[in-house]
Amino acid sequence: MPSIKPLDQLRKLETPDKSFRWYLNTIRKVGLASYSANRAMKTDIGEFTADVEIGNMYLFLYDPKNKETLPYYDAAPLVVAFRTTLDGFYGLNLHYLPPMMRMRLFGNMIDASVDKLDEGSKIMLKWSVLKNISRFPGSNVCVKKYLYSQVSSRLLKINPKDWRIACMLPIQVFEKRSDNFVYQDSRSKM
Repeated sequence: MPSIKPLDQLRKLETPDKSFRWYLNTIRKVGLASYSANRAMKTDIGEFTADVEIGNMYLFLYDPKNKETLPYYDAAPLVVAFRTTLDGFYGLNLHYLPPMMRMRLFGNMIDASVDKLDEGSKIMLKWSVLKNISRFPGSNVCVKKYLYSQVSSRLLKINPKDWRIACMLPIQVFEKRSDNFVYQDSRSKM
């Protein structure tokens, strides 16, 4: 008898109108509270790609160029790309917000740019729109630039049907500081 995969359990239970607390509680119930980025990258939550496209969500491992001078950083970013450059891309790393705020920001982004969440969905919002703090609270602390030369894994492009699940997985890997410190710092900058 095949074992049931935790992400499959979440997919069966997921409906778009579920509350933030429901996601958190369900993640705990199905045993994903200690899930890791490496483990998530080995599931069917997405597919590996070499290219970054605006509007897609990506999970990858990252080793910042100037990490010695950074107060902290996420070594496993979950990023919605909104601008590409020759040497990398800009995106919103949702991990810089606590889960409830992360889901609220993500929900606002979906509401503003996607009619129906399906395989071809993209979050097509420019920074000029995203920086509207009243409409997208928390977006300012999530903006990061990523250099291709510092990406230390393959890029996992998250399937749009699994964006909500990915947002809620506790797969952030903050270096130099705890999750709670980063969340508190983010709140203070909003």
